[in-house]
Amino acid sequence: MKLSLSHPLAIVPWLTVAIFLTPVALGLVGTWLPAFGWFPAIGLDRFSLAPWYNLLSHPSFPGAVRHTLVTGLGSALLALLLTALLLIGSYPSALFSWLEKSLAPILSIPHAAFAIGMSFLLVPSGWLVRLLALVSDKFDRPPLWLSFQDPQGISLIVTLALKETPFLLLMCLAVLPTLKAQKTLWLANSLGHSARFAWLWLIFPQLYQQIRLPFFAVLAYSLTVVDIALIAGPTTPGTLAVLITQWFNDPDLTQRTVGAAGAATLLMLLVLIMAVGLMLERPLRRLRGLCLAGGANGYWPAWERPMAGLISFLLLFFYTAALLITLIWSLAAQWRYPAVLPNRLSLDTVANSMTQLFDPLWCTLLLASLSALLAIILVIGALENEVRLKYGTKQAKGQKILLLLYLPLLIPQIAFIFGFQVWLIRVGLDGTFVALLWSHMIFVVPYVFLTLSGPYRQFDDRYSWLALSLTGARVRSFWRIKLIILLRPILYAFATGFAVSIAQYLPTLFVGAGRFATLTTEAVALASGSDRRLMATMALWQQLLPLIVFALATLMPAYRFRHRRAMSQTAS
Repeated sequence: MKLSLSHPLAIVPWLTVAIFLTPVALGLVGTWLPAFGWFPAIGLDRFSLAPWYNLLSHPSFPGAVRHTLVTGLGSALLALLLTALLLIGSYPSALFSWLEKSLAPILSIPHAAFAIGMSFLLVPSGWLVRLLALVSDKFDRPPLWLSFQDPQGISLIVTLALKETPFLLLMCLAVLPTLKAQKTLWLANSLGHSARFAWLWLIFPQLYQQIRLPFFAVLAYSLTVVDIALIAGPTTPGTLAVLITQWFNDPDLTQRTVGAAGAATLLMLLVLIMAVGLMLERPLRRLRGLCLAGGANGYWPAWERPMAGLISFLLLFFYTAALLITLIWSLAAQWRYPAVLPNRLSLDTVANSMTQLFDPLWCTLLLASLSALLAIILVIGALENEVRLKYGTKQAKGQKILLLLYLPLLIPQIAFIFGFQVWLIRVGLDGTFVALLWSHMIFVVPYVFLTLSGPYRQFDDRYSWLALSLTGARVRSFWRIKLIILLRPILYAFATGFAVSIAQYLPTLFVGAGRFATLTTEAVALASGSDRRLMATMALWQQLLPLIVFALATLMPAYRFRHRRAMSQTAS
């Protein structure tokens, strides 16, 4: 593809792609070379299979792989199933409209903070067991069962599924209008078919083709997540990603080659699972054709709406309860089991933790704000270049850019972050704020692009043409007309990037080299401790920051357009 820089905007897409693809490429090389014994930094300058032998012979390796497959596949498939049930039972309806409005605050909650809140609910001495103690004398003492961090990984599956279902639902919302789902439902109903028939046999096969990449991103995250696995996952052993992280942080530097081999194994495992998923699509399409030819319909009980209502209630309950119980624990001065509420509330823990919180809070705010702002600038520049090409002699390749943007989300963080750190050490950037900001932007830019590209591409360019005809200045019409009309989606994209940055754990842990502490790294570190009050305070701040930014992203356009109802409708 020929690179043309005849226009200032032409460099922006290339710069944007380079920002998040260069670390991935360098990181993969920097991980695979140590996996085969080449690690000159510690005196290993010959290729060897010793790391793979040490990996395969490690006693925790088989159990870690088993836990990874069970929890990763289980949570991703459960999230897809919950999304399907919500759509079948509630789209379109008042329940679905309410659920759609609730997605922003739900998605803003970082993964680690949500997992900590779930631990407060589900542990044997947690709030749900305390509620049971009100109605049964069998729970006067905490039960002996493992309801959190259980060896089977059920708590990790549930936590991941509840966290990823809103994301998949959001991706479906972006696609459904293009599939004309409501017209398909109406047509199927007019022919005597149920809504279930229309969804299962007509809409979902097309919908899955459109959300395949987001689902693969969820699958990649579920199989390779570290922070939630440390909080909610099994510990004897942990998942493979957790085991790899332990090897990378081992004082024995030779263990990093074993970690590199483990990271390469995890990447190959993910690629294999995705390849199997792609190969299964063709026989499933044939099976669907055979079922339709045989008159598939089904006369099952009408359970869709009650099931969708139950799932919606569970989502709302767990997210709300996790936030409230985290708030209560941060204010609890004394809370003995089996009391449902604390015996006494106090601000002492919050006040005493402010000195410990100041540096992580400031670092988190600075990182999240800068990475989201820079991502907004790059994405708007890339989309403006797309507009320029659309009305020029060349056509924009938006879908190809979209495929590239998904790469950092499809490749496990643990598979390239270590290698990226090795490269940063060689060039003297390891442990610097610039490198840490760069590592966050690897993941912020794709989400900002996905959030903003839809509204930006749907913008009616006639507004810009009219403004240009009145002002004669492209820059002025861009700043005073286009950006104002698109203020709401731009602010929402900024809030999304802000929340994504706050949730980053591995990039801060590795690239920061221990010199930068964020709310996420501190919350995960405190999750293994016994001080629930301090852990709750840290998790509460981690949840409140994105919620505040999302609230501002909603309120600022409403205030700005309070006297312009038509403009408010356009901006939304």
